[in-house]
Amino acid sequence: MFNDLSCIVEERFPLKQITTMGVGGPCRYYIAPDRVEQLEQIYSRCRHEGLPVLVIGNGSNVLVDDAGFDGVVIHVGKKMKNFTVSDGVVQADSGVLLPKLALTMAKEGGSGFEFMAGIPGTVGGAVIMNAGCIGKETSSVLKSVTYLDEEGRLQYQEAKDLGLAFRSSSLLGRSVVILRAEFHVVYNDDQPQVMERTKQAAAIRKGKFPLNVATVGSTFKSPPQGPHPGRLIEEVGLKGHRIGGAEISTVHANWIINLGTATARDVKELMTLMQEKVLKSLGIEMEPEVLMV
Repeated sequence: MFNDLSCIVEERFPLKQITTMGVGGPCRYYIAPDRVEQLEQIYSRCRHEGLPVLVIGNGSNVLVDDAGFDGVVIHVGKKMKNFTVSDGVVQADSGVLLPKLALTMAKEGGSGFEFMAGIPGTVGGAVIMNAGCIGKETSSVLKSVTYLDEEGRLQYQEAKDLGLAFRSSSLLGRSVVILRAEFHVVYNDDQPQVMERTKQAAAIRKGKFPLNVATVGSTFKSPPQGPHPGRLIEEVGLKGHRIGGAEISTVHANWIINLGTATARDVKELMTLMQEKVLKSLGIEMEPEVLMV
């Protein structure tokens, strides 16, 4: 039903190939659109056929079930990566990688994006999750977002109307498709300082977290005021604990690593163990940051 589209379309595509954790079964249809305009057509067909839609950017922060996803996966992170800067506003497609955006803006002396250098995700995911790093969040620079709602209608919303909160927004959990976002940018004369802050943000993340591993990133939300999940999980003695092919990282206990043979079930069982032990031993309930599919 999608073979006439002028973009990549595959059936029974294994989602572990496009998720950073490297687990997850197949989806019914996999589509990698070339441009924003194709999305309305794709989404309209999905609605007409009653097919659920999952949008994936970089594939981080998402855990796909071993049974897969019985619907359409729209992979915006594969080709929808254009962004422009004009009159103090950055307009970026949903598939733009945050570190690339941060580095490009730093080269031009545009401040406010430095924190994005430490986030391995895309613009679309950053908007929905209000992604953040080193004390800054997407809400600090977001101007507006354009998306398709559950009925396939084109919507435009100002940032102030998106209910942006800690790792959350009014779009989270809804079947919407982010098309693009606009960000405020401030130019100053101290470009070297902006670049230095950008490099520091990237270095901080590299110094705190495991590198070159298969993972979703932070498993549980880390509130700005604490307590931080990594410390809680380490305190109850779970750092390095394994179930099947999944391991709680020995570098940072809030990260679960796929050692190469992990299944989504292994990861979910580890998450349940982490939550239950921290709650029983310390009386603290940890809230997942990873999105379960």
